[in-house]
Amino acid sequence: MPFAKIFTRYLWVISKYHPTTNKKIYSPLISISDKIFITKDINAATLAYFKKSVLRNLLMSFSFEPQSNDSVITNLFRSVNHYGFDLPNEVKLDLYEILWKFKNDLGKDELTALYFWGLNQKYMYYFENFLGDCDTYSEKRFDEEFGRYLAYKIYEPKASGLEEDTMEELELILCNFASEFDLTLVDEYTYENILEVIDMYCSAMN
Repeated sequence: MPFAKIFTRYLWVISKYHPTTNKKIYSPLISISDKIFITKDINAATLAYFKKSVLRNLLMSFSFEPQSNDSVITNLFRSVNHYGFDLPNEVKLDLYEILWKFKNDLGKDELTALYFWGLNQKYMYYFENFLGDCDTYSEKRFDEEFGRYLAYKIYEPKASGLEEDTMEELELILCNFASEFDLTLVDEYTYENILEVIDMYCSAMN
């Protein structure tokens, strides 16, 4: 996982100057047990939490009607399955609305995990864009500046564009998920298959 390389080698901080002493202070990217190191293991654990909790809840609510005992498929799921990636505007709007409602209902830890996942998904895109703008940097300076660039995205997901990028990735994963199934004939085995594929998507090894 290339994203973990930055986590492993560098401490992500946003540096500021104290308003009275003018000394540089550091704000941690994320605080875990009062430590500010974001290691490969912590990144992996955060992504595993995203899959186990956040992604599973999203896929379950996308797939099944509430209080249906996982036996009634939602109309949105059927529509996305039918149209594939070429969604009409009405279906796109419905998908957009449920994704933003889902995001807005997340707790703080769940939201942090979501943005970590989004950052992992977009890592190479961010890397290539940053490389194009900073190709004259030394390796050390590049790593430091790129680390700050990524940290800023976690700190300010709206202003940095990470929030929008993450929502686009969620839309893509729902379209991919819906394309896994043939819903022309729905029976009890269909529901079992949906649950099996959800387990596959939410596996820490996936």
